[in-house]
Amino acid sequence: MKGLLFKSIVVVLLVFFIGNYLIYLKTGQMPLRDMRERLGDDWMVDLREQFSSDQLAADAKAAMKSVTDQYSEPEPVAPTKVYKWTDVNGQVHFGDNPAAGDAEQIEVDTRKAISAPEAADINVEQPEPKVTAQESALDKARAAAEAMKQRAQQQEQVQ
Repeated sequence: MKGLLFKSIVVVLLVFFIGNYLIYLKTGQMPLRDMRERLGDDWMVDLREQFSSDQLAADAKAAMKSVTDQYSEPEPVAPTKVYKWTDVNGQVHFGDNPAAGDAEQIEVDTRKAISAPEAADINVEQPEPKVTAQESALDKARAAAEAMKQRAQQQEQVQ
């Protein structure tokens, strides 16, 4: 167990110092030395004040309050008039307009109701045309080449 802990610490330190060296090679600046110079001698005191437990607790309470205020309000219930009637065959019907004189108005709780999907939301799958394996592989290769070309153009624009 001690060997694993030692090896883990060595790996973390190696990664840390190699990363610092790679940044030095790329920018010409030593990040650790520059950070110490920028922060000054009181950096630990400033860090403790910025992340004090009281401040963190106050921030957490404020965040929780804003979330509960936002989502704890009850949804407004739209007035819904629904009528229920029975036809001559004994079948029960529901509707928003009474079709028979003996229709009774009933209350409906719409807060837990499930709406039917809109016509635009319904996906009707079209059958795919039959394509041979060679054509589909060729189309995939062309699409991949086109995507690589577009990506190369985007990278050139960034540079």
